[in-house]
Amino acid sequence: MPEYRRFPPPTAQRYAVEHYWMVEAPGDETEVKRAVLIPNGRPGLAIALGQPGLRQDPLTGTSWTNDGALFGIMTRPHLLTQSGPSSYVGAELTPWGAAALGLQDRLVDGVLPIADWTDAGTAGRLAADLRQLDFGQPRADKLADFLATRLHPVRNVELVERAVRIIEDSGGSVSVAEVAARTSTSYSSLYRAFSGATGIGPKQFGEIIRYFGFVGGLIAGPADAATTLAALHGYYDQAHAARDFKRYTGVSASSFRAVQDGIAVLMHERSVQDESADPAGD
Repeated sequence: MPEYRRFPPPTAQRYAVEHYWMVEAPGDETEVKRAVLIPNGRPGLAIALGQPGLRQDPLTGTSWTNDGALFGIMTRPHLLTQSGPSSYVGAELTPWGAAALGLQDRLVDGVLPIADWTDAGTAGRLAADLRQLDFGQPRADKLADFLATRLHPVRNVELVERAVRIIEDSGGSVSVAEVAARTSTSYSSLYRAFSGATGIGPKQFGEIIRYFGFVGGLIAGPADAATTLAALHGYYDQAHAARDFKRYTGVSASSFRAVQDGIAVLMHERSVQDESADPAGD
């Protein structure tokens, strides 16, 4: 069975890092596993400690080795392909976490190898050091130490954090005008602060959050959940729901479950549980 764990960041990093995570899963070299990674409004990084898999944008066909890279906020899905056993460690950042690394303008729907961000020697030593540590807190601490000197303050972070909380509490259904009113700022000022910190606007962020919840319901729901969820989440016709489904997952609703392995489902379920149990991030 795959093992997936999360670890809270040090207090000083909580403005930029939501959690550190790691996963290990057995596998047969002859078996290829595929999973769709749904956009959730978060950038992050992942480092392969074993045989790396392949990450692909199914809408553009672009693919790259999933060995060690920073990933920006995704507006499109990624397809993960892995054969044999897998072992990864990584960090999920806050929506403005890429700005804390000075990378928000480069990373929306983008991938930056750690070797290009630092240098090949630094990236190689980090992966080697992580491999020497046990699965658990020691690995999380090592990765936190690596990021500690690379994180910097983010402008307007308090405003953006309030806006993100409002959008997420609404499930992505709140208008930007309402978010601006509830944060006591103008529409234009909110947009500048939000896009400056995350790389995308608040409206697009809301669309991502809305669909992340929609797909999560389909993962957990019965086989005929699509029609019910379409209505619950504001989709007034099934064709509209189907178009958005393909946009955010890269596959049709009928084939979605065939490309969901245990880890992808578990990561989604944990994200939803974390948001409902601790919306304030305490």
